[in-house]
Amino acid sequence: MGIDFGPYLERMVSQVKEHWYQLIPESLTKKGKVAIEFAILKDGKIVGLKIQASSGDVTLDRPAFGAISSSNPFSPLPKEFSGQYLLLRFKFYYNPGKNSDEPVQSK
Repeated sequence: MGIDFGPYLERMVSQVKEHWYQLIPESLTKKGKVAIEFAILKDGKIVGLKIQASSGDVTLDRPAFGAISSSNPFSPLPKEFSGQYLLLRFKFYYNPGKNSDEPVQSK
């Protein structure tokens, strides 16, 4: 569609990370990953929030889910975007190993 979502997504990711870090228990040492899928409507509201791939551990799934739900709503989508919504999938990695192929995205 020729729209640069880069600045929008950078702000969004920063907002989600801030909420996520606040929700992760300080003593958490478990490893795992969670994938959350959701859509953002033109006005920035989140719809269809669901865990697409669970870590299998509620103590990992809850902070990831909560990070997105507590960011609701995001800023409105760029005005140039003519679609109805933007579908996204965020992956949250907890304590990835140094030799892992997983990106370092946790505390």
